Amino acid sequence: MPLPEAKPTPDKANIYEQFSNIQASDLTRSQLDVIRDPLYLNSQSEDVLRRILLVGQVTDQLSLSGPIPRTATLVQESFTSATPGDTIIFKPGVGEVWQLNSGDILHTGTAGTITFNFSLTDGTNKTFLGSASTTGQEPIGNDLAPDLLNKPIYITSDMYLVADPTSITGTGRVSCFFIRVR
Repeated sequence: MPLPEAKPTPDKANIYEQFSNIQASDLTRSQLDVIRDPLYLNSQSEDVLRRILLVGQVTDQLSLSGPIPRTATLVQESFTSATPGDTIIFKPGVGEVWQLNSGDILHTGTAGTITFNFSLTDGTNKTFLGSASTTGQEPIGNDLAPDLLNKPIYITSDMYLVADPTSITGTGRVSCFFIRVR
């Protein structure tokens, strides 16, 4: 059903002209952003904004109720004793919001341990999330850095997740699971 008194009518709407040859299952977020990004938030854009919301929900590119389907990602970063300072674990694209859901750290190689400090940073300042240490493989949370996953942790392009390997003998890996929520 068309929006009441929508201007332009659905058959002339730019969003439908742009996407007329794309199946809903194939539409990407970046294609939807091409229509959304140049809009101003005013009454003249209301019909287009409603259509973007409708198309975004149908194509699983927008969600009003939590995680966006088909956006889960597993990120892994490897470390050696030569890896100094903060390493970006995950930095989303501009305008995206992702939630950290789970993760683990792995120590391999020679005998010893690996220790990571996890923080959120804006590139200048950091807020400490937790520390994790292991001689093998351990999940983040519960006994290992229990404060790290006891609340939702949201990651954006201007506040992203880094790990600082403070002690490494051998090699190590951080693995984190994220899902996009906005």
